[in-house]
Amino acid sequence: MFIVQKFGGSSVADAEKMRRVAGVIADTYAEGHDVVVVLSAQGDTTDDLIEKAHEINPRPSKREMDVLLSTGEQQSVALMAMTLEAMGLPVVSITGWQVGIETNANYGSARIMRISSERIRRELDKRRIVVVAGFQGIDKNDDITTLGRGGSDTTA
Repeated sequence: MFIVQKFGGSSVADAEKMRRVAGVIADTYAEGHDVVVVLSAQGDTTDDLIEKAHEINPRPSKREMDVLLSTGEQQSVALMAMTLEAMGLPVVSITGWQVGIETNANYGSARIMRISSERIRRELDKRRIVVVAGFQGIDKNDDITTLGRGGSDTTA
């Protein structure tokens, strides 16, 4: 059976919480399921990034904000993949654009136009746990976009 598990920022806010979530993922995988995990940025990461951007430029472009804000989820998925690796599990972390989440160019609140499941399927066929960065995609110009607040839920 194919299972998608989504964990929000407070669930993965620190190393201890990451390990706890990794245990839930590991249990699901051990039951023989194909597992895709969608993560949000850790804790207050998104708010911290917004604050840092505004310290540098009070009115940054929406495009550059999307590039910056997408890094919070990338950090989460890499750390979760490392946590699962440390447990001896086969895992790969992938970004929204690596998955093939195609959006319009409405930076900051992009809408999903199409999702390709090809990459996820290839990884699952290798019996890997797939950890996907929520909240993000790519537009027709290959620019990073974000789906706005709650976008990781939309990704899942």
